[in-house]
Amino acid sequence: MNFFRTLSFLALLTLSACGTRYPLGIPEDQWLAMTTEQHLQAQQTQSKQDRAADERRAADARAREAEAVRQRAELDLRRSQARYGERVQCILSDAQTRLGGKMRRIEPVALDVVQGTFAEVDLSEPAGQTMRFRTTVFARFDGQTLSICQDANDDPIRAGTCIRMLGTIVDYRRGLDQQIGEPNFLRGRLRCDLMPPQRLYSPNP
Repeated sequence: MNFFRTLSFLALLTLSACGTRYPLGIPEDQWLAMTTEQHLQAQQTQSKQDRAADERRAADARAREAEAVRQRAELDLRRSQARYGERVQCILSDAQTRLGGKMRRIEPVALDVVQGTFAEVDLSEPAGQTMRFRTTVFARFDGQTLSICQDANDDPIRAGTCIRMLGTIVDYRRGLDQQIGEPNFLRGRLRCDLMPPQRLYSPNP
């Protein structure tokens, strides 16, 4: 019984330090009316629930990482299979994007985009800032138009959420260099070139 009382006393000290949060969300008046054994049982049940929640979060994190690895491998394969005219590499420089509620200068960034896919592109303020704002945008290429959008599901032709570079295959082969801009989203200089095929792809090398 002394053991149970000690545990209950320690739990009450912890609860007092943290405010009026009791195990399992039990109201204060109900908690104070419970016995020492009931306190211990509630604490043990709460601990089991906390461990289960931690395990679910860890499993979710592992699943997200596995999906990210799968997507990267799929994109690498698509890049290796891309025919001439289906893949562009670009450099975005002298650029600003909306971060933290206002337009801020960002570091130059490279894009490698294959027709029929989208590439996630991280934009961030230059190093050396006390607090570096960052965001992720999504780039797509359809053979003529390179678009960069705020969201993977954004419509590239909708004003305000995407910027676009339009050119022919000849333009991209020569190297297309344009000043792009959407006032409340992204502006800067974008240069894109067609990427020659890495190799002739064969499913049975």
